[in-house]
Amino acid sequence: MNDGDRNIASPSPTQAPTPQVGGLRVAPAFAGALYLLLVASAALGLWVSQVPEAVPPALAAAVPWTFLLFVTAFAVYRMALVRARRYPASKALFQIGTAVLFFMLLLPRAKVGGGEDELTPLLRHGDPSVRAVAAEVARCRPDGQRHARLLVEQLRDPDPRVQAAAHASQVALAGADLGPPGNDEALRRWKERYP
Repeated sequence: MNDGDRNIASPSPTQAPTPQVGGLRVAPAFAGALYLLLVASAALGLWVSQVPEAVPPALAAAVPWTFLLFVTAFAVYRMALVRARRYPASKALFQIGTAVLFFMLLLPRAKVGGGEDELTPLLRHGDPSVRAVAAEVARCRPDGQRHARLLVEQLRDPDPRVQAAAHASQVALAGADLGPPGNDEALRRWKERYP
């Protein structure tokens, strides 16, 4: 073997070492697994925010902790790259800090006055009979006006029982009938009344 072959086989002294965590080499597949974990936590978060009544409460509560799992793995990976001198420390710390900030935004907040009450989820429930009863109850509540905008949305509900209950509540709350459910012009007037 000549000197040229030895130079090809041996690593260059300027080449950065392979990133390691706890003495184990971090393979490129780890970055792919991190990406899949991020996508899974984002998909779970979107599902919970879009269809909260269809998601079991335990699964909804797991959303921030799934993202925290990603943040932890991401931080370990970035710091391994920094330690191996393959990534700038300032950029890694900024990314980790941003991820922690997003995690904190995902944490459940305490309900303070003016927040969502128990009637709002019922007005968005998957069962039309539950939505119809909730729309009917809204007009009997002393704070029924706070549900007026949501009741306007219910005027377009696919179930006629929900439409009728929402319309009756709107009339009772507004003190006037601005038009029947299912009518585009009436819906426009109701939306103008409760922007």
